[in-house]
Amino acid sequence: LRRFRAVLSGMGVKDVHVVATAAARDARNGPAFVRRAQEACGRRVRVLTGPEEAELAALGVVCGLPDADGLVGDLGGGSLELTAVKDGRLGKGVTLPFGPLRLIDAARGRLDRARGMVDEALMAMPGVEKFKGRDLYAVGGVWRNIARLHMARTGYPLNVLHGYEMTRVEVLRIAEFVMSQSQRTLERMAGVPKRRAESLPFGALVLDRVMRLAQLDRVIVSGYGVREGVLFKTLPAALRGEDPLLAAAGDTAERFGRRSAQVDEIEAFTAPLFEGAETPELLRQRRAACMLSDSAWRQHPDYRAELSFNYLLQAQIAGIRHRARSYLALTLWHRYGGDARSHVIAPIERLAGLEIALRAERMGRALRLGYVLAGSARGLGTDFTLKLEPHTLVLSIARRRADIRGETVDKRLEELATSFAREARIVVRR
Repeated sequence: LRRFRAVLSGMGVKDVHVVATAAARDARNGPAFVRRAQEACGRRVRVLTGPEEAELAALGVVCGLPDADGLVGDLGGGSLELTAVKDGRLGKGVTLPFGPLRLIDAARGRLDRARGMVDEALMAMPGVEKFKGRDLYAVGGVWRNIARLHMARTGYPLNVLHGYEMTRVEVLRIAEFVMSQSQRTLERMAGVPKRRAESLPFGALVLDRVMRLAQLDRVIVSGYGVREGVLFKTLPAALRGEDPLLAAAGDTAERFGRRSAQVDEIEAFTAPLFEGAETPELLRQRRAACMLSDSAWRQHPDYRAELSFNYLLQAQIAGIRHRARSYLALTLWHRYGGDARSHVIAPIERLAGLEIALRAERMGRALRLGYVLAGSARGLGTDFTLKLEPHTLVLSIARRRADIRGETVDKRLEELATSFAREARIVVRR
């Protein structure tokens, strides 16, 4: 804490929030620890109540996954906070004394005894049955480590925890696997920190019991929790209401693109290709792709596809899960002319699925055509329009812009038409 105080001072940070969670709240020597902590960091330490901790963890999830619908579970070392969430609104949170470290002590290191304690408390929770078939949004280091272990065992192609999904069957299997391992075996496993090895089976037990007793269908890992919730709660209402994906994509466009104002034109140009087939979520993803579509223009042309593809797979972007992240990465790959048969994108295409991969290829090729038509000039969606007919993809060009036609335009239109199994045709209109 003294070191953090020195870092904050050196950076000139004025707005600092210091909060303590269940361990400091419930430990016998908690008040003494808090007094020493306040002296060390030179600021008041706010000791969260159980409901406050539950609320802030849920706000952190909503900040990073605004479409969250189900149950937020924040598993710390000393407690488990559970909060209902739907459409950005939070239910009343509850705190249970089932953090793995506390559970180890209470159950004297025995999983069978811990199971009975957890079951008794969960079955006594009012309204637990209303979560049947919904999702658990998992927060906390132990649960994230279990998810990372699942990634390693399944050869998952991404190394991003936020938005990672596991089905009910997958969750129960990995929980059973972790519970069956010795501490020494867990310590030798890649991705498992030694300090987590003792607590991991008890965290897996809590995960297993929550999934079974609440009859949840899926786990979605949140990289955001109490810390992000603390900050999110301080934001003005207008900022809290922004879409985190579009905010991040817009910021990227401002910093790395040539003209962020052109996004609306690019969106209008590509819209006819997907008319009638877009849900609000797909439209949101397409707009994000338009925002990001010029973000690699400063890079060497030979590396734009690979650099933008890898950036989207690894970037700290909130508001999306992994299939949407895959869509954006694949879209940028095709936008910058990456080889559609490359082994580089094959694992991500499998993760995305055939439908999403094809949608990304079509969108990427549409962007590629759009930029060769208009570059950084205006006119997409007005001087240049696309129309998808039963057997033909028609590019209509205003007569005053007819000179833009050439070999490159013809080639890129042909590539786009092929992705829709159509013939390409150009019409010059008055």
